[in-house]
Amino acid sequence: MPIYFMDAADNSQGPAPRCQLSITRCLKDDAMEPKAMKPKAVSKMTAVNFSEMNISCNPAETLVAFSIGSGIGVTVFDLDSGVGGILNFMLPDSTRANGVHPENVPLMFADTGVPCFVKALFEQGVRPDRMKVVIAGGAHIIDQSGAFNIGQRNHEALKNALANHSLKIHHEDIGGTTSRTLSLDIGSGCSCIKIFGQGEVKV
Repeated sequence: MPIYFMDAADNSQGPAPRCQLSITRCLKDDAMEPKAMKPKAVSKMTAVNFSEMNISCNPAETLVAFSIGSGIGVTVFDLDSGVGGILNFMLPDSTRANGVHPENVPLMFADTGVPCFVKALFEQGVRPDRMKVVIAGGAHIIDQSGAFNIGQRNHEALKNALANHSLKIHHEDIGGTTSRTLSLDIGSGCSCIKIFGQGEVKV
């Protein structure tokens, strides 16, 4: 089963269709490579930047979203299929984007990024009833007075988007004034949330 990663960076050939962004095959078909010739698995860390997502079934790979502030990182893992991924979005609502064309960067927003992420996971055999969802972020980094509450709005938009797909959140670490790092170990399905100066939580 081919697994893909997707991001919103490659627009070299003009605007890409929604949910069809920079798709690259990252695993070979087992039937194409003799088992005796396979090299030993090497641990791999893959960064998932802002307004990107990454999906993998490589048990030696760890996906990481660094320095999540008011945006929110979302990890999903299906223990039965061994497929998991991270979405790292920044803003709640694509209809209020100023100076940005949401159709070119759907993964920037909760209302467009979550449907893209869920659709890609479903295409890789992930089932809704087997999805472990962990979220982290939504902090008040710049706007500590809470006047705009981007972190809170992101949290609300994310909950609504997940509810539209009948998905529940299994663990969340939201709010505060400190950035977080969220990672997903594909081999174990374990999500790790690190908060500067406060240690880490593994789920």
